[in-house]
Amino acid sequence: MSARRGRRASRALLIGVLIGLVLGIMIGYEIGRLISPGEAEIEILMVYGSEKQPWIEAVLPVFEREYEERTGVSVRVVGIPMGSGESMYQMLLGQIKPVIWSPACSIWIPLANYLWAKEHGGAKLVRDGDWVPLVRSPLVIITWDDLQAKWGITGIGALHDLAVSERGDELKFAHTDPSLSNSGLMSVLMELVAATGKKPEELEVSDMADPAVKTWISELEARAVAYPSSTGWLVDKMVSSGPSKINAVLAYENLVIAENMAARKRLLVAVYPEEGVLMSDHPFCILNAPWVSQREREIAIALRDFLLRADIQEEAMRSGFRPVNETVSLDTGIFSPEWGVSADIPCEVLSTEVDPLVIWMLPDLWLVCRP
Repeated sequence: MSARRGRRASRALLIGVLIGLVLGIMIGYEIGRLISPGEAEIEILMVYGSEKQPWIEAVLPVFEREYEERTGVSVRVVGIPMGSGESMYQMLLGQIKPVIWSPACSIWIPLANYLWAKEHGGAKLVRDGDWVPLVRSPLVIITWDDLQAKWGITGIGALHDLAVSERGDELKFAHTDPSLSNSGLMSVLMELVAATGKKPEELEVSDMADPAVKTWISELEARAVAYPSSTGWLVDKMVSSGPSKINAVLAYENLVIAENMAARKRLLVAVYPEEGVLMSDHPFCILNAPWVSQREREIAIALRDFLLRADIQEEAMRSGFRPVNETVSLDTGIFSPEWGVSADIPCEVLSTEVDPLVIWMLPDLWLVCRP
């Protein structure tokens, strides 16, 4: 996989994303403005990973009311849920200009900074100290409770072993599109970790050119049945279509909790890969961009502090997210085997500090290896 070929594919990907998404994003922004009641003295745009939409939508009105009561200034935060890759590409192309960017994982920050610096003389889009994690949710293997009892999957390697075994036809595998969705990007990264035996921070672009690595990933991807853009949609589809259609996905722990609670029984289980888990930490990033004013930064800081507040973090747990505020105890009534998850993560939490060029090339690796 040459660097030139990778750059061509990446440029084509950016163009495709722009054409396909900019109209929808503009419409979403206008709808967000129209459905917000009344007028505000200041309006700021927050683009965030769609996985946390129920939580964000529940608490933003509380922030707006409290901010006006405290300062006398009416503020509206227009929140647009969007896939992490989609939002990054749109920011880099100048099609959206948020004050706050909150992708699903901080893994995107070095890549966004790398690409932004190439166009802006080395400046960082997200400066050190201008972002903090909001909540956490590990990427896990989600499968059906009865199938896990049959298969005994322990990790990505075990999933690959099932894919190439005599029972391989039983596996109906899926993850999201890594060019658009955070969970898809993390999924391909975890496949690369399992195929190479390396830690994420040890990976190099040359690892992706290894024929044995590409073969290993291709063997697992050969069992894939779907590559949608939305992680929530994928897990919803898994439940609605049943195990004969989709029976193993790479997605977030919080979705296991949400689906099981909605069904009021344990349908799905989270398998924490023995290779380790990558943690979606949902960073709250205040952008170092020319369109962000000092007043907007001050409001963004107030919103950040609000979202980290204990009672607001407790609200996030109701959506299946692990709090980052250390004063908030994990609710073991939610994080429980009853709902298909474990309160204690039973494996290593892997680093998300990955070479940005590796992250940049992961969608190309997927394109080479997918069916």
